Order: sequence, then structure tokens, then C-alpha cells
Amino acid sequence: MPNSIKILGIYPKTFVANLYSERPFRMIGLIDVSIEYIYGIERVTLAYFRSSGTNSGKIKGLWYPIVGIKTHTGRFTEFTEYLNFVLTNTTRRGMAEEGWLAKSLFFFSQDDENPIIRGFSNGKHYESLLKIGETLRDLYENNKYDEMYSLDADELNLVVTSKQIYQDNEHTQRENFEKFIEDIFNED
Repeated sequence: MPNSIKILGIYPKTFVANLYSERPFRMIGLIDVSIEYIYGIERVTLAYFRSSGTNSGKIKGLWYPIVGIKTHTGRFTEFTEYLNFVLTNTTRRGMAEEGWLAKSLFFFSQDDENPIIRGFSNGKHYESLLKIGETLRDLYENNKYDEMYSLDADELNLVVTSKQIYQDNEHTQRENFEKFIEDIFNED
């Protein structure tokens, strides 16, 4: 069965963000996007963080996608079974420290000779994920977002793995998010 998962667009007015760390300065945020699946078009919440530009060649101020945020040091157990599997298989040694931004999937199997901005996957979702990151940068710099003071690691993880079915959707946020993550994981 051909894979037809594709990001169609974003809902800029849904962008919420909160301070994650001061040193280095990082913001975390959530944005709703429209994704086309084989079973229809669904609204899905994705998580991003604003880079401080301190390492791995990331661009200061650009927003990068994340799967979630590590809530304890060690192996991946705090996400869903499938997300834990993906992060275990895309993270060095299959573990990370508490507070780590789970972004390894989007850096996984990068082609060092391909001149792309790292951190947005290297497959068919690259352009869409990068465009979202650039849009979030513009929205943030123009104060066109809502502050969500309760947004921390636990809340972010709860939102992206929620069993809630959004209005006009057929599937839960969790199902849609996992299906999108699976598509990225399997394309590498």
C-alpha cells in the first residue's frame, strides 16, 4: 500500500510556547498541523523547540521538531511503547538524561554530503518540517503566539501522546502522531 502521509499546512493561531531553559535559552512549543494520511486529513499537534544555536550546527532562533522531552535519566520508558522503540533506536546508546529534547529521530541517518539544514529529517518531510520551524521563528519573533505557562516536559509529552480525538478527526492525537513518527523513522 503506497504511503501517502503528507503535511498539508499549519494552524498559526494554535502556536503556544513557554520558556524551557535559561542557560542555554530555549523555548518549547506546540503547533497544530494538517496531515494527510491514507485514511484522511487529520489535525495533529507537533512539538518544537527554539534553538539557542549552541551545538550540533543548529541555527539560533530556528524552531526544531522534537518527539518529546525526557523526564528521567536512563532508557526510554516515559513515552508510548512505539515512541520509546523509535527513540531507543535513533539515540546514541538508546538512553538519555532527564530534560533531553528528544530530537534524534530528526537527525537520524543524515547524509553528511547533502547540504541540508540538519534536524528536520532527511526524507520527504524535510521541507515541511523546516517550513514549520521557519514559520514558528517568525511568529515567535513577532509575538504571534500564546504563552502556555503550564507547558513543561510532562505537559508537552501528554499533549503529543493524548488519546483525545480532535474535532473533525477520526483518530486520536496519539495514533496520528505515532503514524507520522513511524513514517519518518521508516524512510531513513
